[in-house]
Amino acid sequence: MIGDKLTYHPTYKDITNFVISELRDKLINKGKICISIGGESGCGKTSLAYALIIDIENETGCKGYLFHGDDYFRLPPTDNHTNRLKNIKNVGVDEVNTELLDTHILDFKNAISVVKPLVIYEENIIVTEQVNSVEFDFCIVEGTYASLLINTDYKLFLETTYLETLNSRIERSRDIINDFNEKVLEIEHQIIRNHKGLADVIIDKDLRISKPKKQSND
Repeated sequence: MIGDKLTYHPTYKDITNFVISELRDKLINKGKICISIGGESGCGKTSLAYALIIDIENETGCKGYLFHGDDYFRLPPTDNHTNRLKNIKNVGVDEVNTELLDTHILDFKNAISVVKPLVIYEENIIVTEQVNSVEFDFCIVEGTYASLLINTDYKLFLETTYLETLNSRIERSRDIINDFNEKVLEIEHQIIRNHKGLADVIIDKDLRISKPKKQSND
């Protein structure tokens, strides 16, 4: 994904330490694994993913690759927004090619070279780039609907809502803050809030870590 500047945020260190402690054996044993980070727009998915890449590499010596869910939108950014304006019911999971992303994750884990989409925001185009999976030991995938992916091995969910991330979204300045886009985020919120139960780890707005409650069979 071209357009976002990645910065390491040490505020995520407790989270990255926790994840490393949970996955160290799998990482050290060189089994290719995939970690997903799901949550609403502006909640910190990309920043946490980048911190995880850096800290896992420093702590284990393993090399990681970062998949951005935004690269897997079926339409480039401006076209996708236009499609939403035509009919706001177009907002949802179907905007993202999760099937292709799942396939690429499986190929990555099987050390198969991946030719993936790459969004260039400023030019409103989707091109491709090749990932030589053999060069990497693990991958992280971050995205709005990343919790729905089936070929990931460990799932993190950031439960901060779009209402709580307003200031960070304004600071990011990637999306226009207006009534229509807030309606889009509300629709996404109604979808994504149900994904918390799919996670192995839940992270709240204060970066506290918890495990989801197990569903009773009774």
